[in-house]
Amino acid sequence: MENNQRILIVDDEIINLKVLSELFRDKVQLTLAKSGHQALRKAEEVRPDLILLDIRMPGLNGFETLDRLRQNPSTAHIPVIFISGLDDDDHEEKGLKLGAADYIFKPFKLGIVQARVRTHLQLAQQTKMLERLANSDALTSLANRRQYNKTLYQEWHQAIEESAPITIAIFDIDNFKQFNDRHGHDTGDQLLQKVSDLLRDHFSHPRHLVARFGGEEFVVLMPKFGREDAFPLIQQCIEKISQNSDITLSAGGASCHPAEQGCSRSKLFSLADKALYIAKNQGKNCAVWSERY
Repeated sequence: MENNQRILIVDDEIINLKVLSELFRDKVQLTLAKSGHQALRKAEEVRPDLILLDIRMPGLNGFETLDRLRQNPSTAHIPVIFISGLDDDDHEEKGLKLGAADYIFKPFKLGIVQARVRTHLQLAQQTKMLERLANSDALTSLANRRQYNKTLYQEWHQAIEESAPITIAIFDIDNFKQFNDRHGHDTGDQLLQKVSDLLRDHFSHPRHLVARFGGEEFVVLMPKFGREDAFPLIQQCIEKISQNSDITLSAGGASCHPAEQGCSRSKLFSLADKALYIAKNQGKNCAVWSERY
């Protein structure tokens, strides 16, 4: 177990929360919830590596909570270990069919609880590592197109639920082909890495995603950001890079409310792409916002 790993413990009985908290304190980052509804909210906020979930709770029971976790794209992948006082094969089978990773039974055998949690945290860590390799750009370590599409899908549905806006910004390195021809591809790769680091540092909000789409094109996804919040950030990025290096970027941005009729992921990207085209034609080293949706 590592200190940067996160566990969400869900139980309506204070004594169980206390016992499990003491068992894992100082080993991982802990979040506690006393109900199914609270668990759903905290799972969305914290995105834990593992959830320990009691079955018998008032309101939403453990089975219903797990079912809702699996329906949410943001939490569907999180492994869940059921906490049960029911040493019953039917209940265990039901939980496993719903997608539970394992069971621990009350009264707790602390050594077994620790061993099972450790095993599932290790599996979660290995899964994350494989996903990171599959979903990141080899040169820059930014998200690749596959990860961008996956995240956009998740954030789009979240924005619909929250009636929130979402912004896409597309950045392109100006005159990159000429730079490559003049300095060579190795130096060009170094430039791509430098720009990647600058974009990653600038768009540092926890929900922001910076992705490389190939060549010299980068896309920034900004959930919950509309024009008022997003466009100044985009402009500041353009200015900061031009002032602190011998390269410039052009950018196009667009936003919409996914809950509104006629709003689609492909259309939003197309609008940002058209805005980038206008920025290039206006002399580069600038940002243009698409006012139409």
